[in-house]
Amino acid sequence: MGSTREVDEPKMQVIVLGCGGGPREDNTTSFLVRSTATKWSRGSLLAVDAGTHLAAITRILEKHLPAKTSHDADELPHTLTEGPFKGLKLPNFSASANAGYIVRTIVDAYLITHPHLDHISGFVINTSSLPGTRPKRLAGLPSTINAFKEHIFNNVIWPNLSDENNGAGLVTYMRLVEGGSPAMGDGEGKGYMEICEGLSVKTWSVSHGHCIEKHSHRGSNAGLPEGSPRLGPTSISQMELSTRSSSGRILSPADVLRTDPYDRVCVYDSSAYFIRDIASGREVLIFGDVEPDSISLSPRNKQVWSEAAPKVVAGQLGAIFIECSYDDSRSEDTLFGHLAPRYLIEELKSLVAQVHSYNGRAKEKKKRKRISERNELRQRSTRTSLSKDSPVSPLTRTSRRSFEFEVTQADGIEEQSDGAAAASQEHSMRGQGELLLRGIKVVVIHTKEKLDDGPAIGDLILQELLDWESEEQLGCEFIVPKFGDALYF
Repeated sequence: MGSTREVDEPKMQVIVLGCGGGPREDNTTSFLVRSTATKWSRGSLLAVDAGTHLAAITRILEKHLPAKTSHDADELPHTLTEGPFKGLKLPNFSASANAGYIVRTIVDAYLITHPHLDHISGFVINTSSLPGTRPKRLAGLPSTINAFKEHIFNNVIWPNLSDENNGAGLVTYMRLVEGGSPAMGDGEGKGYMEICEGLSVKTWSVSHGHCIEKHSHRGSNAGLPEGSPRLGPTSISQMELSTRSSSGRILSPADVLRTDPYDRVCVYDSSAYFIRDIASGREVLIFGDVEPDSISLSPRNKQVWSEAAPKVVAGQLGAIFIECSYDDSRSEDTLFGHLAPRYLIEELKSLVAQVHSYNGRAKEKKKRKRISERNELRQRSTRTSLSKDSPVSPLTRTSRRSFEFEVTQADGIEEQSDGAAAASQEHSMRGQGELLLRGIKVVVIHTKEKLDDGPAIGDLILQELLDWESEEQLGCEFIVPKFGDALYF
């Protein structure tokens, strides 16, 4: 039976339908997320990836449905009293019928990180058999939606179930704007798009490596010559990169990313989603498959950590769901666009650096505000003393201005002294996380089973992460979930 982890007054619930990265097909990546404020209303469950889906929901219900009695017919619908779906009112007897009800009625939107089969196969297979009264929303980056259009719902691999290109209309596409839509939301929720009842989302693209068909590197820059170009998110137009198309034409940096896939450096995009509880502002961050920035030709994780840093400081971010497919025995050149514990720790240290940077900017802003307020008070005092009711000689005025300048300089020295002390403390703690991620749960997903008689891969990865944590002192709690877990944040 899956465990249930709770916190005081949880705002968000995540149900684990699948948390593995293969090779077993019954535990591939799939989560259900909801705002606890919605009370299991229609459309309140958001599916984040769906490598497994209906079958996993059915298995959970089989464990928690009450035993049937001869009087059950008079007691429908009944409310579950245990398990991840506790409190949900169900209209049917059997687990399979109730699972169908949940998928048709309670799950309204599917948020897909990237279109690999282990993240979409459950959704694809289930959709044709479980039509509801309105189309399911399939949300993702435009590149993800395009992959579904061209390679899945194309009447070859699967019927066109979408509402585009004269399809069946069971699925409607929702193309998300990277970094959030500036026209959506306001205040702290600016850029977030409401995606289902009670939840809104903001997305960033990240790198899941590169294709290996026409490139010797394997999902990263491992093995590439020193100084090989990297495609950063803000430096594409500045990078010194050229390559030849099949016709022999030299391609510009922009061409490299926009021409036919067979003619370009094939960066494989995945996504990271900030999912926000609209009622409370509480958030979780869920990554798709991702590789470390340090060995990526397209390093983009830093922009996600920059977005996350103020949420960490404010206590808004409850958890980070992030993959760690292999243990540390895996060599760099066979990661295939994934993480191992040493690289996951490296990425979390990047988050710590962003938290440091954010705190520094906040302190600088406060310092400037204090200086501005003190100067304003002095200016008011000067204006009062120089009024017509208090005539002052030019010599006195000059002396007063000199005094004001000296005090301002002294304030600056005092602030610099504080800053120097902080810098000295930071230097003394260099290499340590200073427990800045205290209170953050790091949920490790997409672990790939070895199928041998050794320890479970999740246990091995967890121990390695704990060993790294004892050295780095990040302060976060590592969790390796299991099928059927309900996590509350």
